[in-house]
Amino acid sequence: MHSSHSTRKYPQVILYVVLSLLLIVIVAPIFWAILGSFKTNFEIANYPFALPSSWRLNNFYEAWNLGNFKRYFFNSAYITVSGMVLVALVACPAGYAFAQFAFKGRNLLFYLFLIGMQLPVQAIIIPVFFQLKAMGIIDTLSGVVLVSAAEALPFSIFLMRNTFKDVPAELRESAQIDGASEWRTYFQVMLPLAKPGLVALLVFTFMNIWNDFLTPLVLLISNDNFTMSIGLYSFTGENATNFALIFAGTVISMIPSIIVYMIFQRQFIEGMSAGSGK
Repeated sequence: MHSSHSTRKYPQVILYVVLSLLLIVIVAPIFWAILGSFKTNFEIANYPFALPSSWRLNNFYEAWNLGNFKRYFFNSAYITVSGMVLVALVACPAGYAFAQFAFKGRNLLFYLFLIGMQLPVQAIIIPVFFQLKAMGIIDTLSGVVLVSAAEALPFSIFLMRNTFKDVPAELRESAQIDGASEWRTYFQVMLPLAKPGLVALLVFTFMNIWNDFLTPLVLLISNDNFTMSIGLYSFTGENATNFALIFAGTVISMIPSIIVYMIFQRQFIEGMSAGSGK
């Protein structure tokens, strides 16, 4: 009896050990980067895992101003916020239509969007480059906004469609019986009930666009248009031995994602759980 109980515990112990190792692998580089951002280059090279002798906030000042990260940060913020707004404006009504209305070709159109979820960005980024060049918006923040939003739309529409399917259609019908127009019903009745999915959509889009590397790498040429990810990559190439500023720039780039996820973690998990299962 005791032996059987011990045998059942072995898989759990192994699972906890594996998860603990994965946690260390994920957290250790982040912890090292945060420590390094407060150190001198000498301390990073000679005492990589020790605490800083003095916590150098000047590293962040130099990275922000001398490393041009201030410009990169605001470029990323503009692209990310604009992309989030554009995705929400398209994905919410599209998901609502797919979930609540029966129209000819609905399933076919929805499955075409699902195909977009399976296409890797690497497969289409070069044709997109030439398309933006022909439109005259290559090497512009607006061009990156359009492409980033388009990349996020397939999953976003899928998420919002499933979220709106959880909202009873009877509520829409009752609102219309009471004289509400279709748009009023959408904004005042249906959309508030889809708030968990909308929050998940916004957080998901924020993370994807803010941390995106490939799209801005291909579509942006001028240094003044670089995002945080591309600016950090460029700065690392030009200052390969200045680890203190590289780590400071890395931490600056991580802060928005960490703050957003910590604030909206519960709503994000609820929205993803409710909207991804159908």
